[in-house]
Amino acid sequence: MSYEFNPADVPVVSDLLEKVATPSDEILKIWEHLSSNEEYKLLDESLRAEIDFVFSYELQEDFGTGGDVNLVQSALSVTVTRPMSETPAGAWFLWAEVHDMLRPSTIRAQVADILLTARVRPKPDHASATVASYLAAAELERVTPQQVALSLARANTIARSRRMTEERAVRQAMYIKSEVFTSRPETSGPALTLLAALSAEPRGGESMSREEREGIRSRLFTIGGASTFFTDEIAKSLTRLADDPAELESARRWHTEQYIARARADDHGMVKMHHAQTAASLAGDYGLSDLRDEAVRIMQSVDRDSMGWESVYHEVKVSKNAFRAYLRKYGRARDWSHALMTFLASPSPSGDHEANKRRAQKAAAGSIRSLITRTVYGTHGLPERTNDDFMEEEITRIETTTLSTTAELLALELEHIRQRFPMARADEITIWMVETLSADRSLAHFFSESLSLHWAENYSDSARLSVPLIESAARGLLRTLDEPLYRTQRGDSPGRFPAMDFYVDALAKRDLDPDWVRALRMTLLTPGMNLRNLAAHGFMMEFSEQQSALLLRLAGLFCAMPNNFDQQSLEALPTMTRRRLRRRLGWVWS
Repeated sequence: MSYEFNPADVPVVSDLLEKVATPSDEILKIWEHLSSNEEYKLLDESLRAEIDFVFSYELQEDFGTGGDVNLVQSALSVTVTRPMSETPAGAWFLWAEVHDMLRPSTIRAQVADILLTARVRPKPDHASATVASYLAAAELERVTPQQVALSLARANTIARSRRMTEERAVRQAMYIKSEVFTSRPETSGPALTLLAALSAEPRGGESMSREEREGIRSRLFTIGGASTFFTDEIAKSLTRLADDPAELESARRWHTEQYIARARADDHGMVKMHHAQTAASLAGDYGLSDLRDEAVRIMQSVDRDSMGWESVYHEVKVSKNAFRAYLRKYGRARDWSHALMTFLASPSPSGDHEANKRRAQKAAAGSIRSLITRTVYGTHGLPERTNDDFMEEEITRIETTTLSTTAELLALELEHIRQRFPMARADEITIWMVETLSADRSLAHFFSESLSLHWAENYSDSARLSVPLIESAARGLLRTLDEPLYRTQRGDSPGRFPAMDFYVDALAKRDLDPDWVRALRMTLLTPGMNLRNLAAHGFMMEFSEQQSALLLRLAGLFCAMPNNFDQQSLEALPTMTRRRLRRRLGWVWS
């Protein structure tokens, strides 16, 4: 039942509020006293609901602004009551009368603010009264530093948003209190609330004086020097305080140098790396190349042994017969060529991309990993990515795991072919691929060389040949499809062909099977295994048998492809012929 105004309720409510608490009590403390009071429990239920409504609001600092403090209601479903717009008119009559009877206190300031925010009393005189109530509350005895800071910053927010003449007086009060709070480590938080508000240029009158600006800056530096916990918040206030480009650069340098100093001071590799990485990122955003270089040098100097890496192993017991069952598909092969055809007809080594996405969604549901900072480190020991899209990270994790498992099986397949049949010479394999698969002779030649190196157990040599072979074959296919690839000279940058990531994107646009697009991307590029880039830049010089087999399978996708079809002629083929070609090569055309 909605509350209906009764003038007799006014003295009851005002007397009760002043009886249960002292003027300086925090709002929720007043409610705690009130809720246990016997007189309160005897009040009509609708009246108690309106009293509870007033206590559902609190002052909250908006850390994304220049020290703004707003009167907000909790958004939690278990604590929210109702919007101000749904408050019955009788309740507003009650609180307007109660406000006028209350003596200066935190609850009087709260009620005044609610009436102002709800536009029940929107006129300038009530806005001035609300500011005065907060100023008075900040001077009460035994009021907490946090309540002082929030009260003054809220008064400043009201005065500043309305360009009131009272803004100057509020700023003076904040300036005085900030000096007191800055001198004590335990009140650094309230001091920062006030300094954040002071760092924004006033709106209601004269500009900030040089003396005031320097005083605020000095106090921010004092807090920053005493604790590294507030570095980022202090940097925001220093940036707002900057009055010219030199001051802005000084603020940004201070921010970056704080993290560089922390990186230098810490002996734990992971902590040192984190601070240096943060400094490098800040310096890059700020355009401070000298500090960025300094931070990167620290990152590069971190000893891998100091990082505290731990390997986590998970054993899965698999019957040996499971591998025999997997290799059963080679049972009908009569010679190496038939077996090699079976190898080249296998599906994408990263699996079904759509199925992988469903698995990732299931694994990600409720995962605590989505709530924490996640940084991926490369084989070079340096951070590559931080806080990527969580679902994409999960898909990458599942597909790279699938690739690693499939690589084991592909290596087993090649070993089985080598042991089962007499090893063919490289030139014999080349001729077979050209005559049977209509493959390009050059690609078939280098594929055969790489395969022979693998069978000779020269896995690193095989992989080092397969990586550029895949890129060359992808580029050749796209040129056959008349894709404009070459990048002409721009300024001092000479003409060139693009890198592998562009080829994979172009193949995807040309309707390469999405499963194979993912296999190429996750094996060769970041954020996957990144084998192509690691090899090209000298970070990976040795390759395992499994990596060699995986790269051979990717190379086989292109090298076993007919070289006498372009997209137009392929699309013109009868449906049955296209299906056969698709089954053989794993290639899908729209």
